Amino acid sequence: MENLQPEAAAASGGIVAPKIASAAAREPFAVSDRERLAALLTYPLAYLYIRSASADAPAAQRLLLAAFALGFFALSEYLYRGVSRARESWVWLGCAAAVLASILLERGNAWEEGLPVAFLHIFAVWWALSRSGALLAGESGSLLPLDALNGFALFPFGNLPLRLRTAWTALARLRRGRAPGKEEAGAAAWTLAVTAAALGLLALAANLLIDADSGFAALARGFFALLRFDWDFDRLLAFAYRVLFSLPVGAYLYGLLGGALRADRARLRSRAAEVGETLELLRGVPARVWLALLSLFCALYALFFAVQGRYLFGAFTRTLPAGFLVSEYARQGFFELCKVMAVNFALLWLVTRSARTDGRGRRALRALCLALLSEILLAVVALSKLALYIDCFGFTPRRLQSTWLACVLAFGCCCAAWSLARGEKTFRVWMYFGAVTLSLLCLY
Repeated sequence: MENLQPEAAAASGGIVAPKIASAAAREPFAVSDRERLAALLTYPLAYLYIRSASADAPAAQRLLLAAFALGFFALSEYLYRGVSRARESWVWLGCAAAVLASILLERGNAWEEGLPVAFLHIFAVWWALSRSGALLAGESGSLLPLDALNGFALFPFGNLPLRLRTAWTALARLRRGRAPGKEEAGAAAWTLAVTAAALGLLALAANLLIDADSGFAALARGFFALLRFDWDFDRLLAFAYRVLFSLPVGAYLYGLLGGALRADRARLRSRAAEVGETLELLRGVPARVWLALLSLFCALYALFFAVQGRYLFGAFTRTLPAGFLVSEYARQGFFELCKVMAVNFALLWLVTRSARTDGRGRRALRALCLALLSEILLAVVALSKLALYIDCFGFTPRRLQSTWLACVLAFGCCCAAWSLARGEKTFRVWMYFGAVTLSLLCLY
């Protein structure tokens, strides 16, 4: 009877019901002053975002978007002050700054219209995740899909009511006052707000009556004439629509920032560990099966290079196959080669995650995987074709995009080979390379 209260036991003859904590009892919702202010600031910030999307002039759109982006980063930095900063957050902030500069300077010629704005959104969300420490593993890496799911969906949509709850606590605090001596100040502020709203309604009613009746308009040349002003109902309606659409945008915005701030770091790390343990359970494919399959892939590529070697490497010697023009030769097969490289990356992921290996099997698989990564020759061939094309027909933004894609794939091959040979994680380095080069490319 150690869990029974002695007073209650004595009063009831030594028999009492055990005291069970109520399942509904939860910790009260508590927010800091910083969260309250940040929640209130997201209202004008979200309106600024909607205003940038609805502006008629392209210059106004760019300036408003830049103002929103600067406000977003400043508000995030204010909200996350005191949270230890991850060094990689500077990488994503720099990428976002480069893309924003390209938008303001009307650059971004290497990409289709609108893509730099999409890149800016991606870098901003990733910066918020890394700055708040809400990445699953504490840093970017192979859990990229799950981190993206958190940043773009689970955090913002799972915390949509968070801004309203936080802002309500700020208003309730203003209404009550922080201390008994400040209740009068809160009541005075509320009275002033109500009075201002009533006077605004009075002005609206007076103007409508003046427009409705010419006799009343002549009679109201005195006091009510002072309240007369011209209404542009189209602009008023547009403003109302923008405010309306900014509400869910602001809720999403604060859901992301506030949700990342309030996310349980220990739970995030445990989820990352659970994902790793689950992937380890997939290691059930015998090594000999993968050895046979990888041997088939390597044989296929060896046959391809043997048969088509003269055709593939013709760009290095500036000799074209019979019947081919330079434009046909350069374009044919470029994206197919890139797709083959993407297929091989998927194959390598399956091998490293599903193979059940011992010492000898691991070494044999590593050797075949490294042989498979000789596909970097495909990227070299693709780049040689592009170089020949650019040399003959000049430089264009689309050819720059293709060059960037081939370089990213080639760098990915090098990272994968290094990881296989040295056992070090290189996916994050590949992410940095792709993101930094993409953002710099926006400045073209």
